[in-house]
Amino acid sequence: MPQILGLLAALTCPLVMFVGLFLVLRTQGLKWRIAWAVLCFVGIGAFWMRASTGEWGFVPGAINLLGPGQQPGFYKATFPIGAIAAMVVCIGVRRARAAAAKRRQDEVEPEV
Repeated sequence: MPQILGLLAALTCPLVMFVGLFLVLRTQGLKWRIAWAVLCFVGIGAFWMRASTGEWGFVPGAINLLGPGQQPGFYKATFPIGAIAAMVVCIGVRRARAAAAKRRQDEVEPEV
């Protein structure tokens, strides 16, 4: 069972990073888009697990760019804090743009 959890963590980490990148690329009106895109691939902390024995460890002070790296026989994952921050900012920008569009639409349509 621990090997499945290690594999799940190793697969989820890059998935979250790419979802964050997709949101950054699709969000209109986002300032510093390239910086947010790079930030999507920054992670804090490194979880590793040896697939054969189930031995595991965590390095809390690790700052990883482009994920934690790969090595045969190990599952590695990082907490994708950059991608999560980028997703929060993108959702905020999308909500602000939607609210502004609604205000503009309300101003154009006369009240009856």
